[in-house]
Amino acid sequence: MNIALAAYIEFERDLEHADCFDPAFLSWTTDAEGARAEVLSLSGRIAALPVQRREDLPLKRSAILTRAVIESATEVAFTDLHRLLGTHAELFACLDAGVTVIRTRQMLRICHEQIDAIAELGEFNDPVAAWAEQSSDAEQSALIAACAI
Repeated sequence: MNIALAAYIEFERDLEHADCFDPAFLSWTTDAEGARAEVLSLSGRIAALPVQRREDLPLKRSAILTRAVIESATEVAFTDLHRLLGTHAELFACLDAGVTVIRTRQMLRICHEQIDAIAELGEFNDPVAAWAEQSSDAEQSALIAACAI
């Protein structure tokens, strides 16, 4: 999923630097939409897989969070979800020891860096959010409950 997520971020960055409404860049938009669909598909498949090792839990939770962040409807919802990496870091970390854990930590670090990179994309900046009231904790609580598998 990390490779697909990196591709999605790059396509979105390219679109931010181009006139995405210009027909010359139509294929860029198509590529970005395809990359987004690929990330959502992979994150959904990861979330559906059974947990076989303790190391699978933070990977699964990160996939669920990635999907939720990308699909968030408002900047407030996005911010609430993105904040979970800090406020509930223990759910998205692998605290054990061993060779498998080292690789898992590397994958988690990359995934979390990419979620941070998504936060920098203009696509997730909602100008209306400045006027909106703070969201309830319902969406954040629902994700925390889902992650507490």
